[in-house]
Amino acid sequence: MKLYLKQKMFSLRGDFNIYDENETPVYRVEGKLISLGRQLRLFDIASGEELAFVKQQLLTFMPKMNVSYQGEHIATISKKFTFMKPTYEISEIGWSIEGDFWAHDYTVYDANGQVVADLNKKIFSWSDTFEVNIVQDAIDPAMVIAIVLAIDAAMDASQNKS
Repeated sequence: MKLYLKQKMFSLRGDFNIYDENETPVYRVEGKLISLGRQLRLFDIASGEELAFVKQQLLTFMPKMNVSYQGEHIATISKKFTFMKPTYEISEIGWSIEGDFWAHDYTVYDANGQVVADLNKKIFSWSDTFEVNIVQDAIDPAMVIAIVLAIDAAMDASQNKS
């Protein structure tokens, strides 16, 4: 399944939609206008139900994001200190993420080393645009999108520190 995150270039809160291959909005992401650290909520467009919540942990050396899915904490995403390519660890669910040198392409692996999803950042677009190819059909796409949102927030936090 392929989903597309098209973030708005000019948005105070960081709100945007996530689309399927037919360009139909499937999920809505809403950011908080005023908060300490990044906070994002993922909603199902059809039902309006909140599916996930991503919140940045403050006062950490490397960016850390907490992810709640369907009301329960499922993971903490931590950026690992590396020189060449960005690497993130996802505790609790045992997933890991590896990116390329330019931080445009990422692969998400499950605890068994199997690919869960591939993320590709589009280079020539007006705003941040990601294609998310979810490989494992047994995993809820909303859970993968919540992890992707946390990675993107961690990347932004890392870039803002430098």
